[in-house]
Amino acid sequence: MRTSGAGQEYGVPPGYGRLAPPPAVRKDRRVTIGAQSRPGDAAPRLGWHMVPLVFAECRPVVLVMFALRFVAGASLGAPGGWIALDARAWLVVVVGVLSWTAVTAAVYLYNGIADMPGDRLNGSRRPLASGRLPLRIAVIWCAGFAVVGILLGATLGVWFTASVIASLLIGWWYSAGRFAATKHVWSAALVIGLGGILTYTAGLHAAGGILSPQTLAIAVLLSLWMSVAGNTKDLGDIVGDREAGRRTLPVMVGMRPASWLVSAACVLVGLAGFAIPSLAGRLVAGCFVLAGAAMLAMTARGRDLGSKRMMYAVFMVSQLAANLVIVAMA
Repeated sequence: MRTSGAGQEYGVPPGYGRLAPPPAVRKDRRVTIGAQSRPGDAAPRLGWHMVPLVFAECRPVVLVMFALRFVAGASLGAPGGWIALDARAWLVVVVGVLSWTAVTAAVYLYNGIADMPGDRLNGSRRPLASGRLPLRIAVIWCAGFAVVGILLGATLGVWFTASVIASLLIGWWYSAGRFAATKHVWSAALVIGLGGILTYTAGLHAAGGILSPQTLAIAVLLSLWMSVAGNTKDLGDIVGDREAGRRTLPVMVGMRPASWLVSAACVLVGLAGFAIPSLAGRLVAGCFVLAGAAMLAMTARGRDLGSKRMMYAVFMVSQLAANLVIVAMA
């Protein structure tokens, strides 16, 4: 019997045994492991799906706190209180809050970018340090927040725009390379204090207020508290800060002595606030004295890292209470 192929002599179907063509492979250059892109991958765009990670890196609690400080500043300057503000004045304050929040987001994103090596040594679980948020996307959003903040601020006039740019420059100084303010205790405290005063005065300006000596005293008290009690955030970061060359108070004197020094200084700042001749100033001072006393008690009782994290929590709660007092009394 004649066949048309060798295989058919044995009843084998045509084509059996031949190598099948390889399946079509969809080419996609965006190959990732987790959230980290490999070199040569397609450059990420805005990364809208990573918005939650972007805002987590901006530290939402800090964003809310800065917005509250701005509103407290507006409360200090609102002529006749909140009730006396008309619709246009309310709109100016709202735009000011949005502008200041965008700028704060840019500053803290930049801080996360600059501190990424040290944060990893400290075991930080924030998106950048943990690798869940790609660096390039963080840079894009950081620039975007800065531009939005400036554009919104420009609608409120030259003075407010200058305040926004000054806030960005202060934020850059706080984290920038070998000249970063975080390298030394004094420069970090100075930048934090300046950032606080700038926030309160920007809010006051947005509400159309006038900076009186009493108002300035309250703003200085609130900002001084930020500078002093803000050292609590460094108590648990000694390893990464030392490796990054930062001369924070805990790196210089050790965790426990630093806890005592910060706690005692917080009590002194609160006591000094009682010299302000206003009910609002004295209520704020009372909040700070209680917070400082709580920090002293924690230092006396606890040696573990958890107690140091609790000291930072006390700092944040005391800020919240003090600024809410200012807003409520407007």
